[in-house]
Amino acid sequence: MKLTIIGGASAYTPDIVLGLLQNHNLYAGGELCLHDIDAENLRLIERLARGLVRAAKADLRVTATQDRAEAISGARFILTQPRVGGLRHRALDERIPLKHGLIGQETLGLGGFAFAWRTIPLMLEIVEEVQKLAPEAWIINYANPAGMVTEAVIRRFPDARFIGLCDMPTGVQWTIGRLLRVDVHRVGLDYAGINHAGWVTRVLLDDADVTPRLRRWAAVLGPVAALLPLGEETGTVRLFREHGMVPDPYLRYYYYKDRILAQLRRAKQTRAEVLMERLERLYRHYAEVAGQEHPVLREHRGHPAHSDLASQVIAAMAANRPTRFVIQQRGGGAVRHLPPDEAAQFPAIVDGSGWKPIPQPALPHKEAELIARIKASETLNVRAALEGDRSLAVQAAELNPLGAPEPLAGKVVDELLAAHREYLPQFA
Repeated sequence: MKLTIIGGASAYTPDIVLGLLQNHNLYAGGELCLHDIDAENLRLIERLARGLVRAAKADLRVTATQDRAEAISGARFILTQPRVGGLRHRALDERIPLKHGLIGQETLGLGGFAFAWRTIPLMLEIVEEVQKLAPEAWIINYANPAGMVTEAVIRRFPDARFIGLCDMPTGVQWTIGRLLRVDVHRVGLDYAGINHAGWVTRVLLDDADVTPRLRRWAAVLGPVAALLPLGEETGTVRLFREHGMVPDPYLRYYYYKDRILAQLRRAKQTRAEVLMERLERLYRHYAEVAGQEHPVLREHRGHPAHSDLASQVIAAMAANRPTRFVIQQRGGGAVRHLPPDEAAQFPAIVDGSGWKPIPQPALPHKEAELIARIKASETLNVRAALEGDRSLAVQAAELNPLGAPEPLAGKVVDELLAAHREYLPQFA
């Protein structure tokens, strides 16, 4: 058993390693291979991962390499989380649209479109290498913008052994589990939509529908949330109260666009700039504990749902244990208002053979219409990334609810293309 993490120097990796170690008997005698182009942080995470394995008394060998082919060869599971251009280019994705009065975000709007231009070519290279060097391997993808990456992969490699993941539905699951004071893994979601734009139509606890109970809580909490600053939690509660379904937290960017844009313009730093400062401290912490015989992480990159989702999906497949997750793949009709041959996000049963979709009921018309428009714009942008076609990128920007009409759409697209030129050979 060989597990490979591409983007292994990421600050997310230590928690993913801890997640994998919860089921380390599944991988006994195997190898955890970390790959990254960042040599310094790769060595640090390798050292820390070995300490975490040692502390868990796991029979797992940790290796690291900057040779991607070496990392892929012989792997059974490959977790992909590369960030093309790093946080410096994410900051450009955020700053450039904002300068023109538009929301730039890691996965949404024109910032998300620019990130897709950079990420899609690399992910297609990785999938092609996996099919040649480890044809039986499953690719479990965290690379953002995850929905557009998934769309590109299933277009170019329709038979790829590939599952796209996002921790947002899982984060909702964790929050609900804590509200109900139950093990979060007993909670299941009926979800229909795309990455960062979808609705939880039912919340299940051991297959029993507890959505009515949650609606009663939202009715009480909603007026309070309306008085508080608009954030992920308050926006989610407000949308739940207004629509009767639990939103993907990112839907607040669309429904409260003007308020969020005003918040972003008032902020001194973008999210990427905040993260750059935070990651400096986080890697210092990693360096401090990596030298310990039994390292204990006191600081973490993200929500526990992030590492739990990836590690649980891999464990379900490795153990051939059918388990329900919200995943991204070809919809196949599971999300009724989206084209069946395109990528969507929906619940599925995952096991050693792959995944089987759980068809979802149709969403109400207005909610479905917004998601369909977002999806159509993202599909156009995927074509732009695949073909290196500026005109398609501009059309996508005009269609997207967070975009703009011409001539502003073309102006922002051109500025983003220029800012990221070193990572966009397809547009040359």
